[in-house]
Amino acid sequence: MYSIIVCEDVPTQLHAISTTIKNFVLFHEEDFDKSFSTPNPEKCLDYLKSHNIQNGIYLLDIDLGTSMNGIDLAEQIRKLDVQSEIIFITSHNEMASLTLKRRVEALGFISKDNPLEKIRDEIYETLNLARLRSDERKNLKRKIFNFSIGVRVFNFDLDDVLILETAKIPHRLNLFTKSGKYEFYGRLPDYEKKYTELFRCSRSALINIKNISEYNASTKMIYFDSSLSCKCSITKTRELKRRILANK
Repeated sequence: MYSIIVCEDVPTQLHAISTTIKNFVLFHEEDFDKSFSTPNPEKCLDYLKSHNIQNGIYLLDIDLGTSMNGIDLAEQIRKLDVQSEIIFITSHNEMASLTLKRRVEALGFISKDNPLEKIRDEIYETLNLARLRSDERKNLKRKIFNFSIGVRVFNFDLDDVLILETAKIPHRLNLFTKSGKYEFYGRLPDYEKKYTELFRCSRSALINIKNISEYNASTKMIYFDSSLSCKCSITKTRELKRRILANK
């Protein structure tokens, strides 16, 4: 079941898009469980946090009439809902290239300059495409790395994990991913047992072999694409080399 969230600051356009989505959901109730519409990007983010939305489909205007534009909002959504599908409905088609520079992968751009009937058809088409893409991801059965911070549950593709290590504060862990750093309560042995794909390179760290960019055998330092590094214990070096070669 997928949630559909709309953020559009013009009331008449927000109403038109919301009505189109409601009509679509009426014929696809088995796939979509809820929808939410707002003109305010902050309220959009609050809704994501309070409802712990995952694998959501987001239809966003780019010019939201606030200091946070639609591309800014999309970046924040990605941090909260990693597997989200982003669709921009905008009259600013020239800003499509900016989404690439900002690394916001958009499923589509729907132009407000089109006739209403064409906009409706494109919304239907992209919603169906978003559903199919999400279904395909599930069918691939990618391993998801999850953890909790308070009442919020975070889900990451395991391939995005770089390092999981013990924090300075007892009983807490630091997680480094391709998109950022997170700190939460947990025990390293529990995650080592749950995610056997990760390698215990030392007493204090689990690493993802797939994301190693360089290993210096002299210094025992392991480097990742994001300039992140950690040290391998002497007793683990042979197994680390074997796994690196096996992963090539």
